[in-house]
Amino acid sequence: MFYLQKVSQFLQYDIYFFISLFFLVITTILKFKTYDVLKLIRILMVVTILVFILWSGFLSYKQYLVWKDHPLSKYLLPPYQEINYYLNYAYFHFWRDFFYRLIGVLIIFLLMKFISFVFKRDVFYEEEKIFVPYLSLFFFFPYNLMFFFLGLFMLNLIIVISAFRGQGSGVKFQVSETRFSFKDYWIWLAWLILILAPLIFNNYKFLQYKP
Repeated sequence: MFYLQKVSQFLQYDIYFFISLFFLVITTILKFKTYDVLKLIRILMVVTILVFILWSGFLSYKQYLVWKDHPLSKYLLPPYQEINYYLNYAYFHFWRDFFYRLIGVLIIFLLMKFISFVFKRDVFYEEEKIFVPYLSLFFFFPYNLMFFFLGLFMLNLIIVISAFRGQGSGVKFQVSETRFSFKDYWIWLAWLILILAPLIFNNYKFLQYKP
């Protein structure tokens, strides 16, 4: 009951929370049921974006009807007010988050390319290059970037721990000869963040910042 109350409060910050949860469940099930993961992720990404668009459009239309049928708020709509007032309101409340999520996804995609360029090799598997940006779509900006950097931090932690283990056992360990990947854990990190988000963001005001 306590968690559901937190989720209800969190919806004012993330209007796509239940959609993200639904697609994360579908993604988790299908990821371990199919071999063609890359094709699956591409399809899911397109479908998720379309559902986000439809949901924002539905909320915008519903808000228009609410204002239109109210004796006071109807004066915020044409012919009493320019349509720009309503459009600005709809964008701020129902569309801004969506566009910023796409910006975050694009930044993550470019960062992954840049990291591979710096190391002069493919740091990420082909699956990760689509999977990570897709999972980041479930979090509002800039916290989808935090999801990406947290994954990188944990990957580096795995490398450091492995290095120390290699030295402790007397085995010569060279990171350059070993390929480490976080690809099997991104989805569990997404689950962790999505579940904890309503508990964390409602309690810490500074985390509720959105551009």
